[in-house]
Amino acid sequence: MDQSNILWVDFLANGTRLLEPDKMKELIQHALKSKITHLIVDAKIPYGFTTFPSEFAYHVSEMKDEQYHAWKGRDFLQEMILHAKGSGLKIIANVDIFAEGNGIEKEGMVYDKPEWQVVHYNQSLSNMPTAEENHNDPTVFVNPIHPEVEAYELNIIREIVSTYDIDGVVLDRCRYPNIYGDFSNLSKGKFEDYIGQELKNWPEDIMTVEEKKPIFGPLFPKWAEFRAKNIKNFVQKAKSVVKTKNSDLIFTIYVGSWYPLYYNEGVNWGSETFLPSLEWASETYHTTGYAEEFDFIMTGCYYNEVTMEEAESNGRPASWYSVEGAIDMSKEVINGKIPVIASLYLKDYTNNVEQFKKAVQLCKERSNGVMLFDTVYLEDYKWWSELDL
Repeated sequence: MDQSNILWVDFLANGTRLLEPDKMKELIQHALKSKITHLIVDAKIPYGFTTFPSEFAYHVSEMKDEQYHAWKGRDFLQEMILHAKGSGLKIIANVDIFAEGNGIEKEGMVYDKPEWQVVHYNQSLSNMPTAEENHNDPTVFVNPIHPEVEAYELNIIREIVSTYDIDGVVLDRCRYPNIYGDFSNLSKGKFEDYIGQELKNWPEDIMTVEEKKPIFGPLFPKWAEFRAKNIKNFVQKAKSVVKTKNSDLIFTIYVGSWYPLYYNEGVNWGSETFLPSLEWASETYHTTGYAEEFDFIMTGCYYNEVTMEEAESNGRPASWYSVEGAIDMSKEVINGKIPVIASLYLKDYTNNVEQFKKAVQLCKERSNGVMLFDTVYLEDYKWWSELDL
């Protein structure tokens, strides 16, 4: 795979500015000038609304936030595709998968279908922060193994690949919200089937919570495996939808690079050939790895520290709390099976353009390119001219 320079266009952050077609054109021009190769355009946002008119989902103009009402009758995805047409830029449609509501506004599909919603370990813990998830984030998740949820998400992916002239699909939030969800009766029953025994102490055999921290129980490793297997099963079905439509379509995913903590998300984004030695991983955990399902993977190396040396001198708990360390870990876990594209969160470099440029350079040297999240920061920080790809 050649080096890819990928730019994410998040609808919630950019939708108001990009109401003007001239601003869309300007974005395409900036991207081309900066040697961006792929644009990721939101098709379905974290609250479950779609940026295109969907047969299944609510449109973004139906959100309570009035700034998005101006999108009524418009198709953000199609407009972006048309503006990029003939430019050579590849367009990848982003689909936020198991995120189906806004908990502050109490809106989204999850409020029509409360039975889909993730059941938390203890409902008072539903807003517990985990290592990678901002607990102020209002996103409400649905249970990945609810059969109606699965059918619904696959229908939306099918709708996108059947309707739009895109180059690929990226999955995001294709995971559990955190370690506290899902503890529904459905998940309990499916887990008992998975391990072939009835649970005597539910959910204590999986984990207990002390002083707002999870303490792993004897069955936690099998539980981590079960959750990761559920996500892999969905990924395989989503891949089939995309590739059946057109085997040349790119099928990719975004994940956080913090693999040792990814039991929180219930995901094993590594290769099946990678055997982790982590206290929470079962002996057969590697069978849940899904890297081989994708054409490439984008891992979030979301740290202000670029080098491992910087992470150490700043007192970070481990060397992988740096862009360099995160790339090394990503490559180790993927084990050479698919290309890895290191991804940066531009807000980590606010008021520090030199650190940003250093991070971009390192991503390009050490991985198969760079993914920049998000366009809005290039605009706000006036960094287009600083992009040296």
